[in-house]
Amino acid sequence: MIVGSGLVARAFTPLFADDARTVIFASGVSNSSETDPAAFARERVMLEQYLAGDIDRLVYFGSCNVVNPLQDSPYFQHKRAMEALVAAHPAGTVLRLPQVVGHTRNPNTLTNFLRDRILAGDPLTVWTRACRNLIDIDDVVRIAAQLLSGTGPVPKVASIASPWSLPMTEIVGLFESVLGRRAQIIAVDRGEEMRIDTALAERTARDIGLDFGPDYPLRVIHKYYGQPHES
Repeated sequence: MIVGSGLVARAFTPLFADDARTVIFASGVSNSSETDPAAFARERVMLEQYLAGDIDRLVYFGSCNVVNPLQDSPYFQHKRAMEALVAAHPAGTVLRLPQVVGHTRNPNTLTNFLRDRILAGDPLTVWTRACRNLIDIDDVVRIAAQLLSGTGPVPKVASIASPWSLPMTEIVGLFESVLGRRAQIIAVDRGEEMRIDTALAERTARDIGLDFGPDYPLRVIHKYYGQPHES
């Protein structure tokens, strides 16, 4: 059963849409700038309803950034509370994700935002000490499917991310290379590193033949942004 209609929900539909005993919860608050308590309350009520049902497993998508104590916005406080709610349930599994890349018209994703700014020639404010981790949505599905269908125990909380958390300056440089355009950067000395425990994701990637080599971030960007797109 799929709950949601966005990028992650669509990607998991072929595997789990007809599985009534597994709930893929890919709905709720997705904008990290959200501050409306009503939006957070709606997600909590919906999540509690599914957790109260007759299910074998509910998969909730958390954020790799919840482990960063400096991330204390209403959004991250909410994500921590929802992760705890799911992890405490016998059928709950939390899969933490970084910046997921895929085909979506949502202009608020990090990669669509960067693409649009660079192609439009608009000024782009870049926090020089900030890092982000990009992963292909197709690889999220492959790793998650392996974890959920394996014979061993499924961790209550697991991160699905690549080994490469890159400074934003490097990510912008990769976009410049793929798009063939220079970014109009306004550099700001702010941000912090992104620390993610990727051991399980890397081990699973090796098991299924997924290449997380050093050029992985470039390959992901080229896959989705190397062809002409609407700006």
